[in-house]
Amino acid sequence: MREAIIEEKKCWGERFVQWRLQEEEIARCAQPGQFVMVRVQNSFDPLLGRPLAIMKVEGNSFYLFFEVVGRGTKIFSSLNVGNRLEVLGPLGRGFSLSPSQALIVGGGRGITPLYFLASHFKENKIPFTFFLGVKNKEELFMADFLQDFSGNHFWSCEEPVEEVFCGTVLSLFHDWLEDRTLPSGTRVYACGPEGMLRNLYQEERISGVPLEVSLETFMGCGFGACMSCAVEKRNGDGYFHVCKDGPVFLAQELKW
Repeated sequence: MREAIIEEKKCWGERFVQWRLQEEEIARCAQPGQFVMVRVQNSFDPLLGRPLAIMKVEGNSFYLFFEVVGRGTKIFSSLNVGNRLEVLGPLGRGFSLSPSQALIVGGGRGITPLYFLASHFKENKIPFTFFLGVKNKEELFMADFLQDFSGNHFWSCEEPVEEVFCGTVLSLFHDWLEDRTLPSGTRVYACGPEGMLRNLYQEERISGVPLEVSLETFMGCGFGACMSCAVEKRNGDGYFHVCKDGPVFLAQELKW
């Protein structure tokens, strides 16, 4: 468990928060797809840490981006610059990092680990196309994150917005795939709601293409002791634990 200091805080409405945290060792070691367990320092409220994916690293600092969805993240959203946190990490298995070409599909706050992944691809000159989908106009600010990447990126909104694809990110991705032949070495990377990942796995146009998914699930400890984050293996031979076996998995490994 390490101490991290909030260096910067940005908010988008009352639902979304981004922190820049100073902690040299985590920033140095973090890989795209990994996460940290976060607790308020010197407090047992909330008692358990919350898993938050690492969004990017910058020098001796790293970024977290989260949505206020419950009591724990509501408490986090009230913290300000200068507050100290207890942070455990980096944890878990991240994405593979050497495709010949990458297709990245994010749903809402699922953009968080995928942004880190895209940053790695940009730095290493690996071509990628990024698809992001949001539910409503309030979430469209996330598309601004994609402006950090030159090249191909597309976004959709399920509410009608002028000059924005209206529909789900899977509809957008499906239309883009039409009449395209994916070159050998292509991999698809995704993070978002479970239903989105399940439907993406069933997309016929990427049948046979490796699909890596980052799962969002409840975790109690973050390193496999509490067994609260079990997901069933596809072959029926037991369970994976998202915190230590993932959070990134080949979709073909899981029972959907």
